[in-house]
Amino acid sequence: MSINEDPDNNNQRIANYVIIGILLVAFLGLNWWSLQTYLSSNSKTINNFQISEDEMPNTREPAVAGIFYASELKQLDKEVKHYLAAQYRPGTARPEILIVPHAGYVYSAPVAAQAYLQLQNYADNIKNVILVGPSHRVAFNGIAAPTSDEFKTPLGNVKVNRQMLEQIVEKNPEVRFFDAAHKQEHSLEVQLPFLQKVLNKFQIVPLVYGNVAPEALAKALEPYVTDKNTIIIISADLSHYFDYETARGMDGKTAELIEQNRPELENHMSCGATGINAVLLLAQSKHLRPETLELANSGDTAGDKDSVVGYGAWAFTEEQNTNSEPKDRLDIELQNLQDFAKFYGKDLYEIAKQALSEAVEHNNRFKPSRSDWPDRVFDKGAAFVTLTINGKLRGCIGTVVPHQAVGLDVADNAYDAAMQDSRFAPVKPEELPQISISISLLTDYDAVDFSSEEDLLSQIRPGIDGLIIRDGDRQGLFLPSVWEQLPDKREFLNNLKIKAGLSPSYWSDNIKVYRFRTLEIKNEN
Repeated sequence: MSINEDPDNNNQRIANYVIIGILLVAFLGLNWWSLQTYLSSNSKTINNFQISEDEMPNTREPAVAGIFYASELKQLDKEVKHYLAAQYRPGTARPEILIVPHAGYVYSAPVAAQAYLQLQNYADNIKNVILVGPSHRVAFNGIAAPTSDEFKTPLGNVKVNRQMLEQIVEKNPEVRFFDAAHKQEHSLEVQLPFLQKVLNKFQIVPLVYGNVAPEALAKALEPYVTDKNTIIIISADLSHYFDYETARGMDGKTAELIEQNRPELENHMSCGATGINAVLLLAQSKHLRPETLELANSGDTAGDKDSVVGYGAWAFTEEQNTNSEPKDRLDIELQNLQDFAKFYGKDLYEIAKQALSEAVEHNNRFKPSRSDWPDRVFDKGAAFVTLTINGKLRGCIGTVVPHQAVGLDVADNAYDAAMQDSRFAPVKPEELPQISISISLLTDYDAVDFSSEEDLLSQIRPGIDGLIIRDGDRQGLFLPSVWEQLPDKREFLNNLKIKAGLSPSYWSDNIKVYRFRTLEIKNEN
């Protein structure tokens, strides 16, 4: 040390270096942790899976704003709210299909509002709206789909569900991409502001038809009729330019045919006769019940009575079956899981297969990488992996609550089912060719409200419900697949008690039971 150096300064300099080093290590550690968190799991959960495509900057501009409805945002918002403030008669169930008019709002909006009010109690559940209307501007054969990624109104932009639209085009030769049919068409556009005010987050599937048979249109729509995330809206006005009394008689006949599910409308009865007849064909095959919501004409709303246009609104709901269970939150989540499995079930199965092979042959845990698998398998999800040989259980491990990417969850549970299920010895390499893999994706849980064991048994649904039973720190879980071995409700419950470490005859007021649903993925999926 030089004679001029101050030892205190030197020590202070060293202390500063140490502090800087600590801060640098903490900063790098925080960034590393954030990166690892991102790489392991997305923030979304598969229970809320919705089919989507990357956004494309291709917007269909409004064609009749300022003509059929207000072009200024505040005025349009005020008008639609005014129509939706009307009194209405609530329907008996969630509509599967609506028939709605498409004239200028001053004429037809009071009727259209009665249809859209039927959706207000289902705003969170409806994610897709298939809009179907006749072409007024362009003559063509078949059904036209747009290439647009979104439709614009003064209230904002509405995304097109490209994936669903492309599926319809691919599976139906009558449907093709044809933007000219959509460019100036009003029959779909006038529905959008109502949808924007009634629903929450949704996408549309716009279809304009020209010269096409009702049977072909019905075939294209049929797969989506009972999809609980989807509503089909048929845009159609009724009779055109008859005097008031003649129109009332003609529109009354149309209403009668609709109420009787008779697909016999002729073109002079409605500019959307093809669309209505297609709906009535679907109503027959899907056992839908029509309900007339409103019937009027321009002579009743804002025009004279010498030459009027008719408007009607109808809702089609599933016929009530006293033997069926009502749809609830778990049913909706199960549908979401079914959609997820259609697109990513094979990926999860391959992950489980690779994880099993890596576990048995090398005693390693397989970790799926984002570079090798679709991004959606990194949405969070809860899964069980079950291994069987000739139908006999060989291992089963799972997670109850989503805590990491479903792809990682499946990989971890495949390893644990093979190597760490305490009921079995670790799987041997020679067993691999005989093992069948099953993946169960879990919904969330609903608590079962019961007053006694008999009351609980009366509420259990064999073949449907997975159950969790808890009493203090004791817990047992059975997947719905266990019903195949234990079809009797009391036997199922007694064995579930045993799994929880309780006696089959045990009962306590402290027992809590939760039900859930599962979506099973096997090799054939």
